Amino acid sequence: MTVILQWTALAVCLACTIWRSPSLFGGRNRGLSWAFALATVSVALSLPAIYLPVDALLGGINLANVLLRLSIFGVFFLLTSRVAAAYNSPLARALIRGPLGVAVLAVCSLGICVAYFLADVDGSSTGLVAFTSQPEIAAYMWFGVAYTTYASACVVVATAKAAFSRRPAIDRTAAFSMLVGFALVCATVPLRLPLWKNWPAVDIMTFAAILFVAVGLVLVWISFGRRRVRGGPRA
Repeated sequence: MTVILQWTALAVCLACTIWRSPSLFGGRNRGLSWAFALATVSVALSLPAIYLPVDALLGGINLANVLLRLSIFGVFFLLTSRVAAAYNSPLARALIRGPLGVAVLAVCSLGICVAYFLADVDGSSTGLVAFTSQPEIAAYMWFGVAYTTYASACVVVATAKAAFSRRPAIDRTAAFSMLVGFALVCATVPLRLPLWKNWPAVDIMTFAAILFVAVGLVLVWISFGRRRVRGGPRA
């Protein structure tokens, strides 16, 4: 189940990246295009078939996992700030792009790097599963979860309001799909705690979240395309 979701998420992210590739270096919504490009990298590096050879090229010391984590941070920063702006939520945008949001991003990024260098991670291991008994890796994982959960929580209210507003049906469906995705990211936190630890569920929810958010964004682009064809206002 998890492997199917992983490959499906990779296919969707790659398709969206190719679709939006003309706007990577110019045009409208470059941030979202780069978010999908980084998401493609992140999902690809979650797969052993891709992670292991890539990490071997980087020295076999799991630098690929650091690349994965920082790519995910980039995805969430670009994506959630754009979603906050699209759904007219100045508070959410300020919490993500303002001093607090930037500080959370910086602390978590620094924490990832420090924990990595303090840990003993010699020998490629997808998801660092071979090193989870080390306290440094536990801290590494929690720094990774902290920022993605923070950024997701910032836009839950904004997407919920849009999902239950009087917008056109396709826009409400898009917002609801993203709401489910961001809520799933937040919902994985309790399942990472020792009392309720359930890694298979965390993996399924994580990749399901990627698919829900991706579908939501595709619907947004379709809606925008329809309005542009009809000569309506730009989104």
